[in-house]
Formats: sequence, structure tokens, C-alpha cells
Amino acid sequence: MICFSLLAHKDEQALLKQIKNIRKYTRKDAKIVLYNGGTNKNFGKSICKQEDVLYCPYSRPLEPRKTGRCFYDIMQWLEEATISYEYLVYTEYDVMFINQGFVPFIQKKMKDYDCLVKLLRHETNPDQAVWIPAKRMWEKWEHWKPFFKQDSFYGTSNPMQVYRHEIIKNMIAGIDKEHLEKLFRSNASIGHLGEMLYITLAMRSGAKCQTYPEMIKEHLRYRPAFTLEEAKAAKSSPEVMFLHPVKDAPVRDWICEQ
Repeated sequence: MICFSLLAHKDEQALLKQIKNIRKYTRKDAKIVLYNGGTNKNFGKSICKQEDVLYCPYSRPLEPRKTGRCFYDIMQWLEEATISYEYLVYTEYDVMFINQGFVPFIQKKMKDYDCLVKLLRHETNPDQAVWIPAKRMWEKWEHWKPFFKQDSFYGTSNPMQVYRHEIIKNMIAGIDKEHLEKLFRSNASIGHLGEMLYITLAMRSGAKCQTYPEMIKEHLRYRPAFTLEEAKAAKSSPEVMFLHPVKDAPVRDWICEQ
């Protein structure tokens, strides 16, 4: 069973469309956990009840580009609530599925592996860092090194990270939770933390990790947002299962109409 960790903060109609999109292209009974990262405490609650979506009680307002704790909160709550799943997928409000095949793809690609990501960076030297999030981590490394208990860290792209439940259990078991909470609350909490925290914890826990195929990577990008023409072209390529980022309502609406 695949469980989707969904971060959103506004536009309940868009949220509803995304929930329906996930279940249309994966499984009708796919587990989805909503993390409300906005200031409206009631955002998404009625839709969760209507659509049988789990609502993470640890939801809290998150700053743009500082959403790093979301995945941890969901991981932790799923363990506390003893909710079963095989794979946990991190997704956001601007990811949309466009073709079938994700479930068998994950089952095949995750065989003998613990995580699946867009890319895997190993950052070992602050003087050689070129990736902006890595530079920020190195600037705060005196705070994070005692937590990770190692001399280096890993990086990836946030959306569509996939982790096997067993490795998540190992990751959580090895975390000093009080220390991590202090880091979240301090000025050591950097932007794009989620692109480094979880993959580093996984690799520290002995994870075997692999990356998405090139065609999928091309449609899992930081910017610009996908245009309608690009979405239509992607729809005609069965190997492209999802797009990120989908920001514009006309593009989202067209995808939902297919």
C-alpha cells in the first residue's frame, strides 16, 4: 500500500482535485495524509472527512521554502497512530499525475531498494559546494553535524521522494527527537531542509537508494511551471506519470478533465 504525504495550505477546490487526481492514477483506496501548512486551522478538514483522507494533527503554519519538518511530522504521526503502509511518498500541492502506472512502477523500482528520488548528491566539502541548499546547510553545519553525527550529508529534490516503511522506522529510531525539535525552532532551520534531512537520515540508516529515469526527471523540475501545451505533450508519453510544478488553474483543470 502506498501512502501519500500531501502538503497544502490554500485553495480547497484545488486540493479536492489533487486528491481525486492521486486516486484516479494510483489506487482508489490510496492512503493520503494532508499536512496543512497554512494559517487557516480548518483548511482541508471538511474535504478530508468527505474524501476519507487522513489529517495530520501535527500540522502547523510553515514559511515558504521552510517546509522541512512536514515530512517528519507525518512520519512520526503515522508511527504513533500505527497506520500501515509499504511506501511513503512526499508530494505537494503543485504535483499532478497525468498517466497511469505509478503503483506498478514503484513496486518494480523499489524492489531491493529503500528509497527513490530524483537525484542523489553527496556533499562532503563546503568549499566545493555549488548547490544553493547545500551551501546553506554548510553555513549551519556546526548546528547540524552533532545531530547527524557524521561529516557529510546528502541532497535531493523534494517532491516525489519515496521511502520504504522499514527504512522510515530505522530513520525515526535513530533520531534524537528533542535535538531535532530544537533545530526546527532555531535559526539553524534553513530553507529547502527537506531536500537534505530525510535522504541523509535514510543513507545514515543504511538505505539503498536509486533515482528516477531521465524522462521522469525532465518532468519533475523546479521551474518553470508546466504550460498547457507541455502537459498535453506529456500526456502522450506513457512513461511520464506526473508533472511538477503545475501552478496554473487551466493546466490543472485540463489534467482533471482527462
